[in-house]
Formats: sequence, C-alpha cells, structure tokens
Amino acid sequence: MIAPDVFGRLKAAVISAVKTSGGKEGAAATVEKSPSLTGSWRNPNDTAVPRVDDAFALDQVAVVLGHRPPILSAYAAELGHVVIPVPEERPQDSDINAALIDASAEFGDIATEIREATRDHKVCARDRDRIAVQIDEAMASLARLRLVVNAIAKGE
Repeated sequence: MIAPDVFGRLKAAVISAVKTSGGKEGAAATVEKSPSLTGSWRNPNDTAVPRVDDAFALDQVAVVLGHRPPILSAYAAELGHVVIPVPEERPQDSDINAALIDASAEFGDIATEIREATRDHKVCARDRDRIAVQIDEAMASLARLRLVVNAIAKGE
C-alpha cells in the first residue's frame, strides 16, 4: 500500500495532469473515458487515479504543450529520481564545447537565483520554485552534454 503522503503527492500530479489536459472534459477526450471518471481523478477527496496507459496519455498532452510530464515526474521523485527530457537533435562531435559552455552557464544561473533568493536571509516557496527551475535547466544541459560525449565514445 502507498503511504498517504506519497499518495497525496501522486494525486496532486494527477490533478495537475487533468488540468493541463483541459479539465475533466479534455482529459476524458484524451483518454476516451467518461468525464465523471476523469472528474474523480481531479478530486482531491477521491482516491481514484488513472491507469498507467491513461496516465501516459495525460503526460503526453503536457509534453506536447511544453510542460513537464507531471505524473511521470511525481513517480520519479518518489523513487528518488528526476525526469530529464532527451534532446531531439542528434549530437555532433563538434557540439562538445557548446554543450559544456551551456551547462556551465546554467550553473551560473543557479548561483544567481540562490544569491537573489537568500538576499533577505530566507527562502520562500516562490524562491524555491525559481531555484528548482534553474536546477532542472542545468540537469537538461548536462543531459545534452552527456549525449554529445556518448556520441563521441561510440564513434558516431
């Protein structure tokens, strides 16, 4: 059985996914289920959650709209992992310098955000979220750098 606090965080991700999909009506159209079912998914007082295939479809909508996949991200976080999008373009050997520079710049962005957040000697939820965005962007840059390095190692 899933611990109540873990379930609450996963349920919050499902609620976010339903909202991103256009509410209960949009989610119903996405997963080809009834709006009453998808409405129960977005109700924080209802224990109903989507099956894996429906969760996948809801996350796909979020990705197409340029958002992180909320359900996948929540599952990963509960398991101590993060979700990092894989770049669509094929890396080239010559991209290694650009990828390194981009990743390094992201670390500077994290430092800037932390410096700004701690100016008043306290970090509020909004500060935390802004720092987290910068960390996510840095991890994505490192993933791109890793793809470039992997392409070199494979001789591609």
